[in-house]
Amino acid sequence: MLTKTNSVIHLMNAPVILTDVEFRFIEVNEAAQNLLALSEQTLQGSIFNFFDCSKENLLELFSNNKNSIKNVRLLNVSNLLVDKTWTLKASSCDINAEEEGYCFVLEESIEEKYQTIEKERDFYKELLDNMPADVGVFNEDQKYLYVNPHAIKDPEMRKWIIGKDDFDYCKARDIPTTIAKDRREKFKSFLKNKSTYYTFEETSERNNIASHNLRIVYGFYNPDGSFKYALGYGINIDQLKNYELINIRQQSAIEISNDGIALLDGSGEYTYVNNALVKMLGLKSDKNMIGRKWREFFPESEVSHLADDVYPILLEKNFWTGEAYGFKYNSNEKLIVELTMNLMPDKGIVCICRDVTDRKRQEEQLKRLALVASNTNSMVIISDANSKIEWVNDAFTNNTGYTLDEVKGIEPRSFLNGPETDQKIIDKLREIQLNHQPYAGEKLSYKKDGTTIWVYLMVNPIFNDNGELTNWVSVETDITPIKNAELVYQNALIKEKTFSDLKSQFVSLASHEFRTPLAGIMTSIEIVKVILDKEKAVYPDRIDIHLERCIEEIQRLTSIMDNVLISGKMQLGKMPFEPETRDFIPFFNEVIKNFQIIFPDRKAEIKNPFEEIEMTFDGKLLEHAFSNILNNANKYSEKDTVINVEVVELSDDIEITVIDYGIGIPEEEQIHLFSSFFRASNTISHHGTGLGLGIVKQFIEIHNGKVNIESKINQGCKVIISLPKSIEPI
Repeated sequence: MLTKTNSVIHLMNAPVILTDVEFRFIEVNEAAQNLLALSEQTLQGSIFNFFDCSKENLLELFSNNKNSIKNVRLLNVSNLLVDKTWTLKASSCDINAEEEGYCFVLEESIEEKYQTIEKERDFYKELLDNMPADVGVFNEDQKYLYVNPHAIKDPEMRKWIIGKDDFDYCKARDIPTTIAKDRREKFKSFLKNKSTYYTFEETSERNNIASHNLRIVYGFYNPDGSFKYALGYGINIDQLKNYELINIRQQSAIEISNDGIALLDGSGEYTYVNNALVKMLGLKSDKNMIGRKWREFFPESEVSHLADDVYPILLEKNFWTGEAYGFKYNSNEKLIVELTMNLMPDKGIVCICRDVTDRKRQEEQLKRLALVASNTNSMVIISDANSKIEWVNDAFTNNTGYTLDEVKGIEPRSFLNGPETDQKIIDKLREIQLNHQPYAGEKLSYKKDGTTIWVYLMVNPIFNDNGELTNWVSVETDITPIKNAELVYQNALIKEKTFSDLKSQFVSLASHEFRTPLAGIMTSIEIVKVILDKEKAVYPDRIDIHLERCIEEIQRLTSIMDNVLISGKMQLGKMPFEPETRDFIPFFNEVIKNFQIIFPDRKAEIKNPFEEIEMTFDGKLLEHAFSNILNNANKYSEKDTVINVEVVELSDDIEITVIDYGIGIPEEEQIHLFSSFFRASNTISHHGTGLGLGIVKQFIEIHNGKVNIESKINQGCKVIISLPKSIEPI
C-alpha cells in the first residue's frame, strides 16, 4: 500500500481517495479500501477502474467549478453494491509542497439510503417472518414489539399481542401462568446482570402432548449502556429430546449388556468400555482401560495374529468376527472371547466381546464325552439346552435304526415315543426338562421300523460355571431281555401268590379250628380242678403240677395260634384297621394291668407322669403289639428282675420304651429280628414261633410309627416305639 501522506483522511468515516492530476491513486483511507476492495496491485491503477465516469467528466467538473457528480456507479465491486449509486464529491488539494492533486469523497444519496433501509427492513422482516422458529422482540417491561407467524399463527392474535406480555397471553388463552412467571423471573435476572444473552429449556403441554423448546434471548443496548430491546427466539427440540432419550436407552442397554462393548479411536486406544467388559477382564474400573491401547490386553502371539491377519480384513471389509484369546488382568486365567469388530468412517473401531470360555470348555468336555460315548454299547444322545439333538453315537443308530442326519435338530420324544409309551413317563420327562432336573427310570421306546424296545434311561442336565443350562446328556441301555424275563417271572409270581393265598387261607382256617378244641380242653381242666376241690378228694400234689402245666401249654399254644391267625389275616389283607381318637394313658395302663394278671409273679414298673395324652389309634392292634413285647420281656428275663416301662410325650409323637434285663439278642442277628419265624440263636431253650416281632412291626407301621430294638448279649433288651398323636383315618 502507498505510504500515508495525509493522516486527516484516515479519521473520516466516509470513503476518501487522493489522486494526482492524472487521477492515479496516491492514498486511500480504510473505508474506501474496504468499499472498493483495493489491493496493492489495484492501487497502481487509476480511479476509472472503479467509477463509471470518464476523465473528461472529471475535468469538466473542475473547469466549471462544480463540486460533485451524482448517480455515480461503482465498478468491480460485490453484487450487493452493483445497483447502488453514489455522489462523488471532488476538490483540488495539495498532495505535498511540490505536487497537486484531487480529493474525492463518496457519499450515498438520501434516496439511496432510504431505499437501502427499506430493502434491509423488508429483507429482515421477511427473514424473521419466515424463520422456522418462534421469534419475538420485547421491551424492558417484557411487552412484545414483534412476534413472527411461527410463534403465533393466528394473525389477529399476533396483532393483539403487540404491547402485551406473556401474562396477558395466558389469560387470553385461559392457560396456567406458570410459564409466564418462569419467563419473568429469568428476564428480571437478565436485566439485573446486564447479560448479553441467556438460554433455557421450556416444556409446554397442548392436547396432552408435551412439547420441548430451547429459548434464547439476546439483549440490545444503547451506546450509553441502557437497555434498548430484547430479541428472543425458540426452536422445537422434541426430536433432539427423542434422540437424547434413544441415546440414554442405548447407553443403558450397552451398560447392562452381558456382552463386553468397547470403542477405540484410530490409534487403537480405548475411548469407552462398558461394565461387562471391565468385569470380563477382571478390572476394577473402566479407568484401567480408557486411554490405553488394545495391545496391552492380549498376549504377544494374539497381538501378532490380530495385527497381521485380522486387521487387514477389517480395513478391506469394515467388518470381522471370530475368536481371540487373552488372560484376565494380572492373572493366568485364560479368557476366550467371540470378537466382532466394525470399522467406523473415522477409522475408529466398535468391538463387541462375548465370553465363550465356559462354552469352549463345555465343548471340549462334550468332545471327550463323545469320544467315550462312541465306544460304549449304551445309546448316548447329546442335546442342546432346548432338547434338540446335536449328536448320537453308533450304538443309538444300531439299536434304533435312526442316523444322526435324520434326528439332528429334533427332540427325541417326537420320534422315540409311541402309543404304548407310559404317559406318566412322558409327563415326567417334560417336567424335568422344564425344571432342569436329572431323571432315571425305565421307558418303552420305538425303533425306526416301529418295533418296541425297553430302555433304562438316565437324563442329566449340563450347566456352565454361571449355572446356565447348556446341554442334556441322555444314556439309554437296552433292557428288553430283562423286561421279558420279568414278564415270565411276574406270571410265575402270580401263580405263586395264588398258592400262597391258598396256604394263608388254610393256615387261618386251621388256626381257627385249633382254638376251639384247645378252649374245650382248657374248660375240661378247670372243671376237673373244681370237681376235685368240691369232692375234697385226696390226690398227690403232682396232679396239680401237671394240671397247671397243661394250662400253661394250652395258653402257649393258644398264643401261637393267635399269632398264626393274625399273620394269615395280614397276608390275605384282611386285618382291619379302625383307629379312633381317645386318651392313650388309661388304655396303656389297662395293657400293663392285664399283663400282671397273666403273670402275677413279674413286676412291671411304669414311669408315666401324664394324666392324659389324646391321640388316634386302633386299640386292638396296639394291645396285641404291646402284649407281644411285654410277653417277650417276661419270657427272656429272670422272674426276679424288673421290667421298666416309660411313656414320653413329644410335640407331635409319643415314645414308649420297654426295657428288660434278660439274655439279650446277638448283635449280628438283629438285622433279622422282624422276619417271620426268625428266632435268635440263644433262644433255643425258650418256647416261641418267631412271629411276634414281625406282627409288632406291622401293627406299629400301620399307625405311621416306628419300632427300634437296642440289645447286647446278656445285657437285656430295649424296645423303643414311636407313635404319632394324629393319623389320617383309613
